[in-house]
Amino acid sequence: MSNRSRSIAAALVFALAIAGCGDDGAIPPDGDVPGDDAAGADADAEAGPDGGTEREVDAGVEDAEVPPDAAAWVEIVEPADGALVDNPVRFVVAAGGGVARVRLFADDWPLGEAWDPAASTERSYTFTGVGYERHVELFGYDGAGAEVAYDDVRITVRETATDPGTPVGTMWNTYYYFADEADYAGPDDTTLYDDACRPIAEVPAEFSDDVCIEGSGRLEDGRVINYAGTCSCGRPCPTGGIICYAALDPAAFPWGMGSRGNPLEPLRSWAVDNSFLPFGTVLYAAEWDGVAIPAVDGLGGFTHDGCFRADDVGGAIRDNHFDFFAGTAGMWRALERIFPTGSDFTVYRDGERCRYLAP
Repeated sequence: MSNRSRSIAAALVFALAIAGCGDDGAIPPDGDVPGDDAAGADADAEAGPDGGTEREVDAGVEDAEVPPDAAAWVEIVEPADGALVDNPVRFVVAAGGGVARVRLFADDWPLGEAWDPAASTERSYTFTGVGYERHVELFGYDGAGAEVAYDDVRITVRETATDPGTPVGTMWNTYYYFADEADYAGPDDTTLYDDACRPIAEVPAEFSDDVCIEGSGRLEDGRVINYAGTCSCGRPCPTGGIICYAALDPAAFPWGMGSRGNPLEPLRSWAVDNSFLPFGTVLYAAEWDGVAIPAVDGLGGFTHDGCFRADDVGGAIRDNHFDFFAGTAGMWRALERIFPTGSDFTVYRDGERCRYLAP
């Protein structure tokens, strides 16, 4: 954990892993940010590790560190300052006091766009330049785009094994997502019930249908609901049967719950057949490695490393079929344009490359 003493109580925590580029001056895989046309964080140049590139931040944001006693704050919780870390590097950050967006830099190179910490959960990259110290900075911005908080650490990335693991074979995909009542129009004419047939909420019928199919969703009042089992009350599901729900703590389960009481993670969690792949298996899908994930609904905006985890199950998921948790309907539509439903993937399990996702 970080050696700074600022409290991280009530903070929203999300994980980010960052990468650089090789020493040939090329833009790193994670540096393909619109407007970033200079050499990346690892480029050789006398002016510094970024070749003299000025740090780019959102328009109108001034460079100003905020004193420790300011209300707004950010913190790099992991790794600790001075740590020796393995690829891919996992960063855990916290923010509070009105920080609306955060952004990471490595050696003055922006690692993607600024993110809304209320929506972002994880970003992963791999440093290709290893064995020397990196200066990583975290900036926090308020709702107006002004820089209001700052933290930094220095780390050294060591080279780790790149073995993808044991071959699983070819698997094919579908997608699922987290239904959000705010996206649905129409009257609140349908009652959702818990597994004791007690009313939870009145919602539009279309939302009831979608949350039944997807398994989890967010109500307009902010509560998160999740599949709890079949029951005898409520609206029949389009796929058959009647489903009841459990209300979850949105802080603990912002994207719903997997099959073992675990929080789901957009762009990382797969629903699988547990007779084919046990729960918690760490997976590597070669075709996803290096894919630029578009920024949609506060998710994405990074280059995927191909690492996933078996977090969930589904009634229609059998054998080598997996259901990719996209997070939102918008992200699902974006991913369909990259790899449509029914695409084939070369999958490996339990490799060193993705062991950082192990439960």
